[in-house]
Amino acid sequence: MSIVQKIRMQLLTKPLFSLLTAKGLLPSISETEKTALRAGGVWMEGDLFSGHPDFEKIMANPYPRLREEEQSFLDNEVEELCAMTDDWEVFRQRDLPQQAWEYIKEKRFFGMIIPKEYGGLGFSAYGHSCVIEKLATCSQVLAITVMVPNSLGPAELLLHYGLESQKDYYLPRLADGREIPCFALTEPQAGSDATSIQSHGTVFRDSDGELKIRLQFEKRYITLGAIATVIGLAFVLRDPYN
Repeated sequence: MSIVQKIRMQLLTKPLFSLLTAKGLLPSISETEKTALRAGGVWMEGDLFSGHPDFEKIMANPYPRLREEEQSFLDNEVEELCAMTDDWEVFRQRDLPQQAWEYIKEKRFFGMIIPKEYGGLGFSAYGHSCVIEKLATCSQVLAITVMVPNSLGPAELLLHYGLESQKDYYLPRLADGREIPCFALTEPQAGSDATSIQSHGTVFRDSDGELKIRLQFEKRYITLGAIATVIGLAFVLRDPYN
């Protein structure tokens, strides 16, 4: 650290930070944000941005490799899907060809992140990303169509938080395309800044004694929203009646 940096830190940065903290002007960090901050390190990016990267250390990292079944899927099913998709025709028709839709479902492209025991392909994150990368060289629309159900779709939420009965019912249907998922986040007042969403749900006990949620929401720009049959809905949950 240079002399100028040390002086600046002592005479400007520290006093200014103390003043902002004392006045309560700094935004608070939520528990979710704290968890994200503690979740990992800077990895090789820290070396690269330092201007003095240690290339020996970078090259020594254990990088992922495709499993045999993932490589086969890339060389065969993905190639076949690309061959039947003309990006100009997709743009002109505003849709994928029906043949491509049927092939996506038949070969379980929507089930890459779904475990095999639920009828999915059970691909690794690297395998999944390689498939999307290759599809994107053929058609952006095709790549995004396959990407969304394998990232923001309800499948992953069900895997982490779903009841066993929900997993048994929905995951096989999502894997083979009987159900088309989407994730409804964006709305008129908010996009990726999810903390700004206005959509909300209120927990209440119905006349039959069951706990339910009364929803009020408005969403737009939802990929696959026009054809989705299973919707992952982002909203603020309220429980005023405890």
